[in-house]
Amino acid sequence: MSRVISLERHVGRPVRDAADKPIGRLHEVRVRREGSELVVVDYLVGRAGFLERFSLGELMREIGFLVGFRRPGGYIVPWEAMEFGDDGPRCRRQAAELERFSAAPREAR
Repeated sequence: MSRVISLERHVGRPVRDAADKPIGRLHEVRVRREGSELVVVDYLVGRAGFLERFSLGELMREIGFLVGFRRPGGYIVPWEAMEFGDDGPRCRRQAAELERFSAAPREAR
């Protein structure tokens, strides 16, 4: 089943999990090409997603690590676990059920 939504309305908005707890802001949508269509694979929620959105992930991982900044983290939300309503994006799973996403240096992962 396919569904068309206006993602630009939701990027940057806070996301709540199934327990109604905030898990971060929606910053990045990852897609894959299927024929002539782009299909959403997952969403990156949280500060690490913000860095990834602007292709700063690798650069900021290295710079931040060198100067001792806290590593931004976030969540990878599968496409089927996200719903979009008038009150914004909401994850159908609890944060503990989601895969973590980190802006840690690659060798530290």
